[in-house]
Amino acid sequence: MKLKRYFTRSLIVIFWIALIFGILYWPQGLFFREKKSINVFAWGDILDPSVVAEFAKSTGIKVNLNFYASNEEMIVKLKATGGEGYDLIIPSDYSVQILVKEGLLKELDKSRFSFYPRLNPRLLNHAFDPSNQYSVPFEWELFVLGIDKDFFRGKKINPSWRMLFDPEVINYKITMSNDPIQTLVLASYYLYGSLDQLTDPQLQNITQLLINQKQYVNAYADFRADYFLATKNSAVVASSSSYIWRTMRKFPFVGYVIPKEGTFVTIENFCIPKSSEKEDLTYQLINFLYSKASMKTHFETYGIFPATLDVLDDLNLDDRTRGLISMNSPELSSLHFARLLTSQENIRDTWVRVKTE
Repeated sequence: MKLKRYFTRSLIVIFWIALIFGILYWPQGLFFREKKSINVFAWGDILDPSVVAEFAKSTGIKVNLNFYASNEEMIVKLKATGGEGYDLIIPSDYSVQILVKEGLLKELDKSRFSFYPRLNPRLLNHAFDPSNQYSVPFEWELFVLGIDKDFFRGKKINPSWRMLFDPEVINYKITMSNDPIQTLVLASYYLYGSLDQLTDPQLQNITQLLINQKQYVNAYADFRADYFLATKNSAVVASSSSYIWRTMRKFPFVGYVIPKEGTFVTIENFCIPKSSEKEDLTYQLINFLYSKASMKTHFETYGIFPATLDVLDDLNLDDRTRGLISMNSPELSSLHFARLLTSQENIRDTWVRVKTE
């Protein structure tokens, strides 16, 4: 009798041990069926949650959003992990070039894109990815100077990069980009025009320019630089157009100018990390995000310009904005892209000097 009870108890113990191990090591088996899901690594203000939720509802594919605050943060994390754990990332143009060099991106199969003929051709085939082997443009924005129109009322505005760097012009507070690559590119363009690479003396001059500028800088900001306009803490803000667009909707005294010497374009791109094993699901999401309804929602929510042209007729645009988004405006006769003008180590060292001196 005792032997029978011992045998029964042993079976119960074995059963529970097998059940626990089954739950732990067989997650896609009988006990739990993992939902189809993909992991996206993105800027905080680029993917509209309502659009992502609609995709999940219509396809059954769960989208896990993870966010970074700067391209540098994204690059460091992907280099440290090899991109493991992410199925879709949204880097800016110059970051694509870095990730390709590090061997972290898959080549894209363009035949799987339903939207490719609808893309604005002026956003394709740029130096950071010459034939768009690894990236496809989703949204883009201009680098503009946001201004407090109340401050400049009755004053003649000469739209120029001098409004950020020339002490003979500046009698106000400025908000600058907190992105070291963007800031160095702006300062380089102001001093030397369009360059492919900086010499050491040029880098020293740029560093000194930025150090001298600090006396006018109220803040360095990546996200919500427009806040300093809306609160009248700064009269001029170097910012992406999307932030200025959104603030203009709420605060009529906020405006913008495009420097007459030319300005910069930032393209936000979809890329697939080489480590991803969920390409089929990822291509489904990408195609969904390029629908006209999605592109319209993203523009209306975030103010970032769509990469497709066919959506323009569905947007409520004034002539100036339509010309900018279609890239046919004479204001965009001289466009440039941010690029690595020196090594990442030099950029970090320069930025430390600017922030600490």
